Amino acid sequence: MARRVKEEKSMLGFKNLVSIDIGSNLIKVVQLGQFSGKIRLEKAGVIDNPISNFRSDGYGVSKNAIARAIRHSLRKNHIKARDAVSSLGGSSIIIQYFKFPPLSGKELENAVELEAQRVMGSELNGMETDFLVLPQNQKGAPGQDILFAAVPKEMVQQRMQILEQAGLNPIAVDIDCLALTNCFLRLKNLASGEDIMLLNLGARLISLAILGKESLYFVRDISLDLKAPLDFKEENMLNRTVEEIHRSIHYYQGRVQGNKVTRIFLTGGGSMTSEISNLFSKALGLPVEKWNPMEDLEYTPGKLAYQFKQSQGYLLAIAIGLGLRQK
Repeated sequence: MARRVKEEKSMLGFKNLVSIDIGSNLIKVVQLGQFSGKIRLEKAGVIDNPISNFRSDGYGVSKNAIARAIRHSLRKNHIKARDAVSSLGGSSIIIQYFKFPPLSGKELENAVELEAQRVMGSELNGMETDFLVLPQNQKGAPGQDILFAAVPKEMVQQRMQILEQAGLNPIAVDIDCLALTNCFLRLKNLASGEDIMLLNLGARLISLAILGKESLYFVRDISLDLKAPLDFKEENMLNRTVEEIHRSIHYYQGRVQGNKVTRIFLTGGGSMTSEISNLFSKALGLPVEKWNPMEDLEYTPGKLAYQFKQSQGYLLAIAIGLGLRQK
C-alpha cells in the first residue's frame, strides 16, 4: 500500500513473484502458486538478518549485507522469480483514519489529499502516501471510512535499493500490518459478526490488526523502542505491550460502536513459545490462540526449502500476505 511502483493487475501474478519480509532478526522469502483454484505455498525460506536490529541502523552500511543475504536465500531455496514485493513497519509509518461522505474517483483522491495536508502539514512533502477505503463501508453504510498511510520516502527508496541490489525488480512496497491482515482475511474464515485481534509478534515489533469477516477496522505497529528482543516473560515488557493493546481496543471501540473483540490470534516468531497464549489470555482476559498460516495453505512437505519445518510457518504471515496482495 505504501507505494505501487508500476501498474499491477487485479492480483499480483504468482509465477514470477517473490515476497520478502525483512524483519529485525530474520529475513523471510516466499513464493506462492495456485493449483485447481487453491493457493499453494511453493517455496519458503528463513535466514538470519546479517544486521542486528537493522531498523535503527540507518540502512547506511546495511543495504549491501541484506541484499547479499537475500540473494543467498533465493539461490538456496531455488527461487527464480525476479519480481519482488516487500513491506515496511515501525514507528516512522503514519496511519490516520478519515471519514468522508460518499465520493468516488478523483473527488475522493482530492478529499484525502486535502485532509492529509491539514493533518500533516509540510511533513507530507517527505512522504509516500496511499489510502484504502475500508471494506465494511462498501456495503451501503453512510459515508466512507478511509485508512490513510504515509511512509518516509527515504525508507521506501532504501527498501527498493536493497531489492534491486539483490537482483530483483521491486513492483510494490506495502506496510507490514496490512500484509498481515491480507494474509488472515484471505486464508481464515471468520463467522459473521465476529471481530478478532491479530498480533504478529516479531523480535522487536508487533503488528496489530482488528478485523471481522471481510472487514478491517484498525491497524497499527507497536514499537517499544527496545535494544533487546521482546521477551514477554519479563513482566514490565508484557505490561507495556498489554497497555498498548488496551489503547488499541479502546480506539477501535470508539470508532465502531457496539463491537467487541471476541478472541485474539497470535502469529510471528514470538508466538512460537509454549506459554505465550496463556500469558496474553490472562493479561487481556480474552481467549487467545496461535495461528500458523501454513495450516490454511496447500503445500508439499519437503519441497519448500532444505530442512524447512511446518512450525516455521508462524514466521511467514507477512510474507504470505504480500504475495496475496491485490491492486
